[in-house]
Amino acid sequence: MSDSDMLRLLQGQLDDDYRYIVQSAERHTEMRSRAAQTPDVEMATMALSYLIHNLYTAFESYFLRVAKHFENNLDDASWHRELIDRMRIEVPGIRPALISPELAEELDELRRFRHRFRNIYKSQLRPVRVREVSDIAVSAAGQFGEFHAQFMRWLETLRDAEE
Repeated sequence: MSDSDMLRLLQGQLDDDYRYIVQSAERHTEMRSRAAQTPDVEMATMALSYLIHNLYTAFESYFLRVAKHFENNLDDASWHRELIDRMRIEVPGIRPALISPELAEELDELRRFRHRFRNIYKSQLRPVRVREVSDIAVSAAGQFGEFHAQFMRWLETLRDAEE
């Protein structure tokens, strides 16, 4: 595959990942409304937590594609945290920053929550905290569309230069 074909492939994959992020955010928003109306707080808390987990994992998949295409190396020990840092910085001569420092902070909050959700053993999720993180998830998903559009325009410009 030529470089321009590889960029086309990346564009298609990122668009697909972005559509999944949008769908995940919509499911999350719908569940927030339903959770606010149910008397079963534990079920609502678990459902929201699961959707936050899925939404962050969708962001992470998107970022992994970018990192693998342009940088091709992540430290095994701390790659989850490092991935967000990488996306917020410009790599001179390689690629622009993908997200803002503010969005990076929100995504890191989602990453930490996902880690807690995946590794919860003898404790319970706190409904108030889950609602706080849910607010962050809604904010992050709302901001990401513009960053995705900017990055896709940059990829298009790069691809045009390759051809």
